[in-house]
Amino acid sequence: MKRITIIILTCLLATMAAVAQNGLNINRLFDGRYKKAAGATEIIVTGSQAREIGLTVYHSVSVTDKTQAEIIENLVVKDGAQAVDKEVEYRNGQLYYGFYTMPRQKRANRYIFFLNQNLARKSPKNVVTIIYMEGNASADRIKKLIRK
Repeated sequence: MKRITIIILTCLLATMAAVAQNGLNINRLFDGRYKKAAGATEIIVTGSQAREIGLTVYHSVSVTDKTQAEIIENLVVKDGAQAVDKEVEYRNGQLYYGFYTMPRQKRANRYIFFLNQNLARKSPKNVVTIIYMEGNASADRIKKLIRK
């Protein structure tokens, strides 16, 4: 019985993470396609680990494929147009860095973070990362976590 309860809770948490970014263009990035894709990493953090940092959902995808990187950048820019606050930096006409505070949903703060490490001035890496975060954490708290 205990095992069944754990399985059900795990499924519910995964479902919560999957629907958290509903209403956003980036939602299509979190359909599981990157879990087994070469050159990609997908991370989902929910439950007590997320609550420790003031979140209910932390969902990230990192890719090395340039075609996928362009798709991600375009989706982030579209969603960024709806942001209530944003910090962005472009380099060579491409989005290098973006931190977007999205409109609240169900009393939760929502954030999108984007980084194209290909455009870094020091030690560029062939990696593009997007992170979707949701919870009670403030934008300042999230920025501090990202800088670590």
